[in-house]
Amino acid sequence: MSAPFVLAVSGPPGSGKTTLSHALSERFGGAPVLAYDAYEEITGWPPERVAAWLAGGAPLDAVPVPGLAEDLARLRRGEPVPDRERGGTLRLSRRAARPVIVLDTLLGRAHPGTGAQIDHLVWLDLPLDVALARKLRSFTGAARRDPTAAPGLLEALDAYLGRYDALLHPTYALQRERVRPAADQILGAGTLAAHLDAVQSAIQSTLHATLTAVPTPTA
Repeated sequence: MSAPFVLAVSGPPGSGKTTLSHALSERFGGAPVLAYDAYEEITGWPPERVAAWLAGGAPLDAVPVPGLAEDLARLRRGEPVPDRERGGTLRLSRRAARPVIVLDTLLGRAHPGTGAQIDHLVWLDLPLDVALARKLRSFTGAARRDPTAAPGLLEALDAYLGRYDALLHPTYALQRERVRPAADQILGAGTLAAHLDAVQSAIQSTLHATLTAVPTPTA
């Protein structure tokens, strides 16, 4: 089997990177998805610590994502790792000529631990106001699905918006400044299906017919 191909998807929160990552997993034969959000700890920082980090130049090597680089390296070696996002275990798919690993990450190649392991980086180029609108709809959508959770969601939404001007918007602007330039592919507005086709077209020759099914090894 060929060495795994690490396909990373990045963009601001609300850009649809998680949706695209899991759709790419399906497109590429059940590829495992490693999610930055399942490892990151910066959202647990108090506002004053985030403000100090921004004032100090916002070094991305100071963003704590314990275990993410190590789990990505293990998957690349063909070892299983825990699925911290959805539970269970992540393994390379045996249904493709060259296995793919999808990395759903805010940091792209700018993160020293995982950046060097990325083979192809997709940036979802969504304006921050549109990304914010989508993020807000994630709160309202959750409240519609479970009205009993609405009070807690309203409190979380209020806290999110309370931090947006001073902390979150500057962080997202820095992300765009530092992550976008290193992208191999930039996707703007478009449907999920169009984005899937664009990514597949961009990397297909490198993958050497990844989508060609191969027999599943028997025990």
